Amino acid sequence: MTGPCRCGPPEGFAVKPLATPRLCALAVVLAIVTSWPLPASAESPAGATTLEVSSPSAILVDALSGEVIYEKAADERYAPASLTKIMTLLLAVEALEDGRLSPDDRVVCTEHAQGYGGTQIWLEAGEEMPLEEILLAIAVGSANDASVALAEHMCGTEEEFVALMNERARELGMHNTHFENSHGLDAPGHYSTARDMALLSREAVRHPELLRLTAIYETHIRDGETWLVNRNRMVNFYRGCDGLKTGWTAKAKYSVAVTAQRGQNRFIAVVMGAENPTDRFADTTKMLNYAFARFTSLRVAEKGRSYGEVPVDLGTLPRVRAVAPEDFGVLLQKGSEEEVRREVVLAEVVKAPVARGDPVGAIVVSRGEEEIGRFVLVSDADSGRIGYLALVWRLFLRVLGAG
Repeated sequence: MTGPCRCGPPEGFAVKPLATPRLCALAVVLAIVTSWPLPASAESPAGATTLEVSSPSAILVDALSGEVIYEKAADERYAPASLTKIMTLLLAVEALEDGRLSPDDRVVCTEHAQGYGGTQIWLEAGEEMPLEEILLAIAVGSANDASVALAEHMCGTEEEFVALMNERARELGMHNTHFENSHGLDAPGHYSTARDMALLSREAVRHPELLRLTAIYETHIRDGETWLVNRNRMVNFYRGCDGLKTGWTAKAKYSVAVTAQRGQNRFIAVVMGAENPTDRFADTTKMLNYAFARFTSLRVAEKGRSYGEVPVDLGTLPRVRAVAPEDFGVLLQKGSEEEVRREVVLAEVVKAPVARGDPVGAIVVSRGEEEIGRFVLVSDADSGRIGYLALVWRLFLRVLGAG
């Protein structure tokens, strides 16, 4: 292991050991408890019977926990229109983060991308544009030609990029979504749902660069010659709103995926199939107001943070750290935060071999006597099984008091 090691949990957490035989069952239970989205019949802390929206399909989600606060026909399929571009932007930002794209890249427009129709920035074949301006054209200007140019720059062809879009959708659990293009113009077999768009949006908000782009209300590219104005006017008038995307086609009607953050709380609201732009913004405003007025997100664990150590029996590493594989949180009614207790539950010992990412414990969240959340902690390193000679040497060192 490298880096500083916390031998105990952070302040405010209680710790108790977890018997080793329970580890396999623990992994199964945690996989179920931490899955998202909730089924439509699941109870929500919201009890949102007083919230009504006029749009035919909508969903309201806590970004941290993934808890569904409100939903209406959230699994009904719609043409996603330019909400498609959230996935296009996500793939680009992820490629920037892992080095497959460089901020210094310049994107060259092909004949295929030129004059693609719908909203565009009128790229011409052979025109070269900095990657930053292409991303702005997509995020702010919703340009279809820029989306195609980016797709071809990243993957060679738009078809290859669309395959990557669908692969990423499967990874995110978007089981009711299929993409046929990178821009969102209507096409047979191009569909999604409000629930799936909330899943996509929840991943998108984890990337500060994507939010930076979608939070821009207006900007210029081409040395000031092209003016871009964001159709998501909520970034200009709704406090804390920093994304994400609007959409419209004749088939899709009006859609929007909106996120806003105030303090520690971030919520996501998605509307699909609205009859007019006023309805989509009125409904997302109503949903976000409802969430901010009634709920708070409590962060239970931080991605990568150590919450203790677990001994490894006969391991090449004698101990591994128990870390959170992602940020975990619970959604609470405002005012109930002080009632919540968090407890770190660690295995007394695990047997080698242990792989990075194997479950070694959990954080259990309770309110009073009720358990309201259980989140897996995993090993931060691989620990193979020690060989015979190494075992003898380790025992010899222990005898000498050196091990």
